[in-house]
Amino acid sequence: MVKLKQTSKRQTLKQKYSIIKKVAAHKKKLKKIIKKTNIHNRRATKNSLKIPECIFKKSILKNIKTIAESKKNKNFEKCTEIKIDDINESTVRNVKYLLNNNSSKDNLDDTISEVYLENINFNDYVQLDFNIKMKIFEKVKNENYSKLNDKYLFIDSLIEVIKNSDAIFYIVDIRNPLLYLDKDIIDFIKLCKKEIIIILNKCDLVDSGIIQQWLTYFRNYFITLPFICFIKKIPSYLNKNKLPEKLYDHFINKSYVKYIKNIFKNTKITYGIIGHIYTGRNSFIHTLLNEMNYNNKIQRADIKIDENINIYGKYGLILKKNLTGIELVKKLHSLDKKEVTTLLDEFLSCLSGKNLIKLLRILKEDHIIDKYQLHFSANDDKLEKKEKKRKIIHFFLYENGENNINVNNMKKLYNKLFLNKILYYIIPKSKITYFNENPDFLKDFANLNDNVYHKIDEFILSQKKKYSNYIIIKSDKFNFYT
Repeated sequence: MVKLKQTSKRQTLKQKYSIIKKVAAHKKKLKKIIKKTNIHNRRATKNSLKIPECIFKKSILKNIKTIAESKKNKNFEKCTEIKIDDINESTVRNVKYLLNNNSSKDNLDDTISEVYLENINFNDYVQLDFNIKMKIFEKVKNENYSKLNDKYLFIDSLIEVIKNSDAIFYIVDIRNPLLYLDKDIIDFIKLCKKEIIIILNKCDLVDSGIIQQWLTYFRNYFITLPFICFIKKIPSYLNKNKLPEKLYDHFINKSYVKYIKNIFKNTKITYGIIGHIYTGRNSFIHTLLNEMNYNNKIQRADIKIDENINIYGKYGLILKKNLTGIELVKKLHSLDKKEVTTLLDEFLSCLSGKNLIKLLRILKEDHIIDKYQLHFSANDDKLEKKEKKRKIIHFFLYENGENNINVNNMKKLYNKLFLNKILYYIIPKSKITYFNENPDFLKDFANLNDNVYHKIDEFILSQKKKYSNYIIIKSDKFNFYT
């Protein structure tokens, strides 16, 4: 037998079967990877589509990418499930209403007549079925939407708050409440048979006597509550440096929600919150939530703060189009330099000579007082005083001509005025008789005097005032309830 010098290169059966076993295991592993990752044809022999160099190459590639992404999104949308926990009560009720009334095209004028609406008060409205409430709202909206849309910005979000609420907290600044009341919005809410609750905010910035006078006046026509915000929060449009929220030391008395409970006893009410910029809508709702130890962030949903009290999470912003003059205060978040100067000019022109000098002393502009005070005399008539006052205002706000704004003076007055460092309030010069008298209103809510008004007034008026020196402005230029 011949002995071989080299080992045989022939594959033994043992080696052959071990290789087959390894290949099978590898294929099995690949199948698992394909199942998990949806990667197919990993070793495809086909060449990928090549786009030739041309001026349209970038746009073609971009289109391919967007089409692929849209296909992914479509597949994702098909697979998404609705979580019942994420849907609030208002959404569920609205969806049910749409499903029930989508097929039937009943005429709203036939189902909800004018006579029917005239004979309903708020107590009747609260007891109505949700579908009837929505029909009343839709009828009023169809009749008034175009008029409101012509006058106001963001009207859809405002109407959404009114739609999903039974009673509306209308926040106004007590220093100048008539500036912030809009007749169109109030009339719309009343036509929907919802109740308006006037919140006179910033009661810590005015004298107690003024609070009592405004409460006496408004309570003849609306449910009216005084309010002090115990959260010190400076709006971003007034101060770019983001300061943390601060609670006042006397925030221990958690009683405001207790008063609200007594307004409509044993009735489940959803409250909405509306108002203008700079009236304290955010501060109001945060104060209520802090009182109830509600730590979650405000979501776009109903917030349950008590067994019978829900608050609709969205705020309604009232913002008119084409604001001019003193009404520019309603859009402090978006004023340019020229508009700020116009607003300040209008404000200063409403001051009396004494108050103008008082304000200049607060701003430490004694050189202007020294320059112009000698020009005033007791014998001056109204026109002469007005002309001299005009010169002082012009000297303060402008430099070297009408078009050159004195930016430093403008910023100084703007910051001090709207960061509440200059304390002022407005008193109407002439008698106000704007609202229609409603004797039924006083009968329906006669119990508020004992259950709510007396206690809340006592609480607000008992709060210590930090200030005592106010600039009092007597003028009718701030009354815009038309």
